[in-house]
Amino acid sequence: MNEDHKPKKIKNVREVIIESIECEPGIKGCTADPDTCPNSPDVCDKKLSMFGYFDDTITDSVEHVLSRSLDDLTKTFTASAKRWELIVYPAMFSFVVLAVYGFFLIFSLTKDISVVSTEMVNMSRNMTQMSTDVHSMTLIMQDQSAHISEMNKNMRNMSMSMNQMRYDMSNMSSNVSRPMNFMNSFAPW
Repeated sequence: MNEDHKPKKIKNVREVIIESIECEPGIKGCTADPDTCPNSPDVCDKKLSMFGYFDDTITDSVEHVLSRSLDDLTKTFTASAKRWELIVYPAMFSFVVLAVYGFFLIFSLTKDISVVSTEMVNMSRNMTQMSTDVHSMTLIMQDQSAHISEMNKNMRNMSMSMNQMRYDMSNMSSNVSRPMNFMNSFAPW
């Protein structure tokens, strides 16, 4: 087989990341080019973790670090979700209760408005009747006013007649009392 057609070794994620790191010269024999560097990638000055560059103490694979980080994230998210459940579920229940109460208030309001509109129609009919009755009452009051005016005139005439009667009684008293006084002196009692 030809070397050009030799099957390439499948690299894991860690090897790909480590090869993509730019080496820094300083280690004996390092050329600062990962492709031509004679040193093993484990001996390079710097390695990449999921948070950036770290020193040679990194021993876990990137997959392991990512897996552990995702597990921690999942645990944190689950704990956070449980805390939010304590807030969200009662809030949703409160919202549903308020929505039902709001619906009840709107239903009651529309029912009351319906009753008010029916009563307004009845009141309009009664107002028409009342207007007719007030007009009749005005005519009756005008008649009564004319009768009272007539009664006023009659009372004035009666007053004048009474005044005349008083005057006549006064004259009669004067005319009768003198002769009666004279006759009283002859009476035995």
